[in-house]
Amino acid sequence: MKISIFAQRLKKERESKGWTQEYLADLLKIKIGTLSGYERSYRQPDLDMVIKIAEHLDCSVDYLLGRTNQRSHFYEDREPTKAELEEILKNSNVMFDGAPLDDIDKEDLIDFVRIAMRTLKVKRQQENKQDK
Repeated sequence: MKISIFAQRLKKERESKGWTQEYLADLLKIKIGTLSGYERSYRQPDLDMVIKIAEHLDCSVDYLLGRTNQRSHFYEDREPTKAELEEILKNSNVMFDGAPLDDIDKEDLIDFVRIAMRTLKVKRQQENKQDK
């Protein structure tokens, strides 16, 4: 049986945190056999469980499912480039009021996210200075 990308990444991410199957299963409120099945590709979680797993492992659902090799959409130490933001938008079904965003809306959203990221970065730097 071929092991799915999801199963490989789930196991890799769990192990990188130093967690046992029992520990992660407890966090997810599932049986250890269920988690083992996910990691061995003979069981498939529903969407809600995939989201819950991604949240606990601090990675994106897209990464777990093999849709991207980028672990997370969040950039801790730097502002994402416009190309990275465009890639995120391109690979997601961003909608507003039930309709997909057009190119102008996507540009506005990219600008907003860049400003928000810059603001958060400045805030973090100020907090770090206060802590020292």
